[in-house]
Amino acid sequence: MDDNHGDSSENQPQSQPSAFEQASLSDYGGDGVDYSPHFQTREVFPTYQAAVDWAREIATPLGFFLTNSSYKKQRNGLPINYMKCDRGERNRGENRDRENATRKNTNSKGCKCTFQISARCLRDMEGWIIKSKKGLKGMHNHPLMVYREGHRQVSGLSPAAKTLVIDMSSAAAKPRHIMAAVKEKFPNESPNKRHIYNVRSRARLDACEGRDVAHQFVHLANEYKYVTWINVDPDTCAITHAFLAHPEMANMLRTYPHVIGMDSTYKTNRYNMPFFELVGVTPTNQNFLIGYAILKSETYESYKWVLEKLQLYIGFEVAPNVFVTDCDWEGRTFCVGRIC
Repeated sequence: MDDNHGDSSENQPQSQPSAFEQASLSDYGGDGVDYSPHFQTREVFPTYQAAVDWAREIATPLGFFLTNSSYKKQRNGLPINYMKCDRGERNRGENRDRENATRKNTNSKGCKCTFQISARCLRDMEGWIIKSKKGLKGMHNHPLMVYREGHRQVSGLSPAAKTLVIDMSSAAAKPRHIMAAVKEKFPNESPNKRHIYNVRSRARLDACEGRDVAHQFVHLANEYKYVTWINVDPDTCAITHAFLAHPEMANMLRTYPHVIGMDSTYKTNRYNMPFFELVGVTPTNQNFLIGYAILKSETYESYKWVLEKLQLYIGFEVAPNVFVTDCDWEGRTFCVGRIC
C-alpha cells in the first residue's frame, strides 16, 4: 500500500506558471498590475482619433503613454488599429558594442513592454470601439511615470506659452526669467529649460526664412544699412573676413579720430573665429563703437585687411593719432607701421 502511494511530491501535478511569469521579458521594475480594466468601455467613438484621445486621457493619469503601433484588417475587412505603451519598442542598446561605440552611453527607453489595446471599426463604419485583453497585454514590465517633466507627450509648451517665450526673447529676456514667467502664467504645464531653448531656436530659424547663417548675416547687415566688406575663400566659399560698420559711426569717427582702441575675443563663437572690435573715444571720455570684424585668424594679414577697410570707411583724409591695443605682436606691428 505504501508502494502504491510513493512520493506524493512526484505524483502531484506541477502548478503552471502564470502568463506573466511565462513571458520571456526582462523585468525593468513592473508592478504586475493588470491595467486592462481601465480601458473596458461600451462607448462608441465617432472617429479613430476620438478613440485614441480617449485612451490617452485614461493612460496618462495612470502613469504611461500610448502610441500608435500597427494596423491590420479584421475578417470582415474592417480596419483594426493597435496602440501600445510607448516603452514597447525593443531596447536598441542591448546588442551594441559599447567598448567600440562612438557614443557609449546612448540607449533607448524601449524595454519590450507588452501592454496593448486595440481600436476596432464597427460594421458600416458606424464608429470605433476600444478593446483590451487581460494578462500580458494589460501589464507593464517597467515603473510608471511619477513626474510629468521630461516626458514628450505631456511636457512642453502650449501655443500660448510659446508666444510668451518668443515675445520675451525679442525683448532680450534671459531664459531663467522666461521660465519663471511661463510657470507663473501657465501653472498646469510642465516645461523645462530645454523647451525654452527649442522655442527660441525655432523662432530664430523662422526669422531666417530658409537662409543659412552666412546669408542671414549678410541679410541683416543690408537690412539695417550697414557698410560691409566680406572676403570669401574661393575654394571652399566660406567667409574668412567680414567687416561691418554703421554709416553714422563714420561721422562720429571723423569728428573724433584721435584715439582708436581695438581688441579681439578669443574664439567665443560656434565657428572659432576671433571677433574683432574697433572703439573710438570722445573728449568727454565716452566710448563709441566704430565697427567690428570677424577674422579667420589673428595674423598680420588679417589685421592689415581690417585696417585697410577702416581707412576706406572713414576716408583717406582722416588719420588717427593713437591705436590702443594689447600685447598682440601681429596687430601692434601693423599699427606701428600704419602710424609711421
